[in-house]
Order: sequence, then structure tokens, then C-alpha cells
Amino acid sequence: MENINQFYNLTESEMLDLWKQILHLETPRRDCTVEWDDGIDLDALLLTHIKQWYAHQLNTAPAKLLPIEDLASQVPINTRNGIVVATVPEQSVRPVEWKLAEWQRSVTEFLDPCSHEAMLQLNEWTRGGASDPAIIDYGFQMLMMSTAGGSPQLERDRCVVRPAAGTYRFHSELLSTIPQWDSATS
Repeated sequence: MENINQFYNLTESEMLDLWKQILHLETPRRDCTVEWDDGIDLDALLLTHIKQWYAHQLNTAPAKLLPIEDLASQVPINTRNGIVVATVPEQSVRPVEWKLAEWQRSVTEFLDPCSHEAMLQLNEWTRGGASDPAIIDYGFQMLMMSTAGGSPQLERDRCVVRPAAGTYRFHSELLSTIPQWDSATS
């Protein structure tokens, strides 16, 4: 179990042990072996809860408590009618900060495609400029408005990312949410 700068980087078995400890489900040592097969598979049940909890945290917890990576080098982009279309990498869960090289600032608030603000971006006269850029988040694609033309270059694409299968990375502050999560799902 690795805890660097208050971030945990755990394997699935370490995460399972941590949940058992937090939920007081550890079996006390009595220097004997007891086996039975008529109960629930506690480990399987907890692993399901762990996966649900972690997916929820990746989607909703403050980004500073989760793994963030700059994926700019992995994002294919193309331009259509002055709008840069970016395909979001598979490991990306949600955007945190994006910036095109010609923009004067990054975008950290992403527009819902159905919002009034997003609709304004589709008109070249009401679209933001390089000093006031906007991005419409379609989940699998991002529409980046206010390009200056030419060959746009994605300078920054910081996203909350999903770690490799079987690993969990998160800030220790999220540990306090485990008992409430378990109570809500039981």
C-alpha cells in the first residue's frame, strides 16, 4: 500500500483489505481455521461496492483528489468551420483544464451541449474569442470554439483519468466517504 503525498495507489487486494479495515469486517486472529460455504461471498460483494464507489468518485469528487494527467499528445483533433473537434481518449473520465495554443487562457468550465451558452457558441458572431474561449463537452468529443484559424494545436488537456484495471489512485480525504457509501448501497 503506497501513500505518497496523501495519495493512495492501491491494487485491488489492497483496496479490499482497506475497505474491510474501514468497515470493521476484518476477521480477528484466533490461530485456527474455520471454513463454511453457506454465507455470502463477502469479498465479491465488497469488490462490487468498491468499483461502484470508485466510479462515482472519478465522476463527482473534486478533481484535486483524483488522478489527473495531461493527455494532449494523445488527442486527435481536426477543424470544421472554425471549430476544433477533439476526440477524448478512452482513459479520460472528465475534463479538468483544456487549452489551445492560440488561446490566452485555459478553459476549466465546460458547456453542456443543451445549454443556452453552448447554443451561443455555434454562431460565429456570438462565439467566444481567443481571450474568452469555450468548449462544449459531448463526452466522447469536445468542440473547442474561438480558434484563430490555421493549424490549431492542443497545448493542454488535463483530465481526471481512470487508472489501469485493478488499481485505485485517490487522495486520502476520500476515505471518509466509504462508510456512507457502504450504508447507502446496503
